[in-house]
Amino acid sequence: MKKNEGKYYALGQFLKKKRASLSPEQAGLKEGFRRRVEGLRREEVADLAGLSVDWYTRLEQGRTVHPSADVLLSLSLVLQLNNKERAYLFSLADQRIPDEHTGELIISDGMQHFLDAQQPHPAYITDQRWNMIAWNQATLKIFGNYPKMSGLDRNTVWRAFTDPYMQELLDDWQGHAKRRVSQLRMAFSKTSNNSDLNTFIHQLQEASSLFDSWWNDQTICGTPEGKKLLHHPIVGDIRLNYLSFQSEELPGATITIHLAGDHASLTKLQTLQS
Repeated sequence: MKKNEGKYYALGQFLKKKRASLSPEQAGLKEGFRRRVEGLRREEVADLAGLSVDWYTRLEQGRTVHPSADVLLSLSLVLQLNNKERAYLFSLADQRIPDEHTGELIISDGMQHFLDAQQPHPAYITDQRWNMIAWNQATLKIFGNYPKMSGLDRNTVWRAFTDPYMQELLDDWQGHAKRRVSQLRMAFSKTSNNSDLNTFIHQLQEASSLFDSWWNDQTICGTPEGKKLLHHPIVGDIRLNYLSFQSEELPGATITIHLAGDHASLTKLQTLQS
């Protein structure tokens, strides 16, 4: 068996397994009374994905039919694949996930529970462009009411340069802002041809002359862990130690947890949650 033939056989087996694992209800279909197969039928997957039954059958049989990226994306949605499964499907088909789909992140119930379990310590998730996409209640008490913010204001780089609250909250605002510029530059280096990202950078350059200056400085800095001194308007100074890391289920995203740096700070965090 040739290398590519082996990969297409594995692709077909993977599709079969995922098809069998989905119930009609999960796929938005009525179950009916008699079903001879476990999970979904081939006809149902093909119809939901907008494919002919014959073509999809050939795909499951491991034939070298060369599915396009659009077909693979459609099957990923129908079969409700997670990020790792979708990446595996594209790899078997020798296809690359389109850039516009690599940033689509879904926060699972388990991940949200993990953030909530950090109370009263602020914990949140930012995507690869440093947009806030998930948080716990402690985050809102410290950094602001993200559910009521616009999409642009949820971007931590944008807020660092345009929101007076952040500039007053952060004792080392300048160091924080420079790290955000560095992190944005790293994202830009990976997808510099993305029109949305280019538009966002242009907006920042127009909104802040300081950002414009630092953006052209080409400095790269940042660390996954460190310390913060915050001047909170209600409870006063809070000292935090923070740690950032990534999860395989959220490609490109960063999970950040802030822990109280001393007992007084812990008491203040608890006060804010009461």
